[in-house]
Amino acid sequence: MKKNVIIALMCLAFICQVSSQVKKDASIDVEGTILSENRTLQGALVNVIRDGKPFTSFLTDIDGSYNLYLPMGSEYVVTVSKKDYVKKMYTVSTKGASKESEQKKFPVIVADVELFLFYDGVDYSIFNQPMNKYYYNPKKDNFEYDKAYLKYMLAKVEEIKKEEKKAMLAAKNKGAEDKNNEDIAKKNEELAKVEAMKTERMAMEAEMLKKMDEEIKAKQLADEKSLAAQAAQFNDQMKEKPPVTDASAVKGGKDARVTALLAAYKPGVTEEIIHGKNVVIVQRVVVKADMAWVYQKKIFSWGGVACFRDGVMIPETTFEHETKKFI
Repeated sequence: MKKNVIIALMCLAFICQVSSQVKKDASIDVEGTILSENRTLQGALVNVIRDGKPFTSFLTDIDGSYNLYLPMGSEYVVTVSKKDYVKKMYTVSTKGASKESEQKKFPVIVADVELFLFYDGVDYSIFNQPMNKYYYNPKKDNFEYDKAYLKYMLAKVEEIKKEEKKAMLAAKNKGAEDKNNEDIAKKNEELAKVEAMKTERMAMEAEMLKKMDEEIKAKQLADEKSLAAQAAQFNDQMKEKPPVTDASAVKGGKDARVTALLAAYKPGVTEEIIHGKNVVIVQRVVVKADMAWVYQKKIFSWGGVACFRDGVMIPETTFEHETKKFI
């Protein structure tokens, strides 16, 4: 009995240790569907290489779906293949994230893969390189894919489709020469169906490219509008009353504003902090003899900084130099 208790405690300790290790191993989830001719493909082989070594391998479900959990800090090559189809691959890099970022729950990467039927005479060597590349972007603290690279690969796919059409046409011509042969006639009928599917697929991919371009243009427009809004906010916050005459040119209190400053502030530098809407103003009033100046440094919430002397914009270095030298 005592021996059984000891064994049970050892098993419990091992389970706790494994559970703790699982929690520490951060990963990114990848899921997708394997398709062919707009239909899900059951039994496709999904093979994953991690840092040049085998990681996992399995067949897709009846609905063609698959799921991967890729630990952070590695390079992965995911290859999808099936008999009579052209294999495809994509890469996922989980390197570059900080220890803190690795522990966060990233959005799932959706990576659908469409396999092509193999045709003799068509060069499919372009698929010896990845179709897409997913990677961690430290600036965005998120995963994304290489849009320019994918666009390049989709253009190459269009070239392959043209070669497939030629291959299908050659097969069709060959069938026409032997149209009395029942097997060849059936082949022609099948080729016509395949060509119709290829045409539909081309239309879908053309629509995908169009949508991608529209998304890029929409993002550019949104960025431009955001910059325009920030610029408008900056201009509104920088509006000042017309600058007064420099105090050094109106000695003796001829300018009412200078006279008021001389009466309100003691000689030297008086600093005030003014909190406005989306801006913090560091105001320094400099009084020397019968001259007075108002310096302001405006620190905007969106990161901009603007400095003024009596309402006229000056460099920040001038602001600091001309106010500190009186201190």
